[in-house]
Amino acid sequence: MYFLANDYVLDRAIAFLNSFRTYHKSLPLCLIPFADNIDDLLRLQSRFDFTIWSGDPAILAACDDISRAFHGEVKGHYRKLAAWEGEYDEFIYVDTDTIVLRDMSFAYDFLDKFAFVTTVSDHPALFRWVWHESIHDAEVLTPDQVAYAAGTQFIASRKECLRFAEVSPRLDAALALARHMALVTLEMPLLNYLMVTSGRPYTSLRVLAGAVGEGQPPPGDIPQERWAGDPLGAVRDGRLVTDWSPPIFLVHWAGVWWELERGERVELPHNDLWSYYRHLGNAEDHLVDLP
Repeated sequence: MYFLANDYVLDRAIAFLNSFRTYHKSLPLCLIPFADNIDDLLRLQSRFDFTIWSGDPAILAACDDISRAFHGEVKGHYRKLAAWEGEYDEFIYVDTDTIVLRDMSFAYDFLDKFAFVTTVSDHPALFRWVWHESIHDAEVLTPDQVAYAAGTQFIASRKECLRFAEVSPRLDAALALARHMALVTLEMPLLNYLMVTSGRPYTSLRVLAGAVGEGQPPPGDIPQERWAGDPLGAVRDGRLVTDWSPPIFLVHWAGVWWELERGERVELPHNDLWSYYRHLGNAEDHLVDLP
């Protein structure tokens, strides 16, 4: 498993790590540094048993260069691409602004047939966070490729499926589509483009569970992600008490932290769930200055 973080999101990282280790006692976990400021995170390394991404530093620099090409400045989100240059042959990448509610290892079972498995795709509400309507007029991607419009907060994949040597030659074509991309979500449009044009099969847990239409849970029993801005039910001892089916394995606060920082929200939705894991196990004890 990979996650992306730096000290700026330390609170979020602690909550994520507490929830992750609650359900994955020994699954290897690796931090991809969002930026260089990770001193406080390193003080938590022994408690949560994670490694630091140790690939070629030129890969992280190249991710930063891609960000500059799309945004004119470095956005660490593009370092997600380093997951395909890391140590794991099969892996799951998951965003740090999430709470894990059950074992995620079931997603590896789908990698026998698919190169990329996200949580949510082919959902009308997601389209505007990946593409502008003008992408249809560009006539570069097929309707199915555009409709995929997946969230990139969770990706199960294999190392060989998106190596940097394969990404680099396709960047000019991706940049040519930048005006059609919803770049407010940073790396999400580019990763969608790279997945759907890879020539490899891609899907999502939502599609695999047989989802049809908008606003209804999928009919299958494959665990699903939920957005924290939706009604989720009560929280008891760090678990959701809900009759929502299929089971929820991941809650994602997508965009919520931005809104809080801009003053557009007054409180964190489902703060009771997030706070449970943020304060579980006194992680602050590990933030004292090391001798």
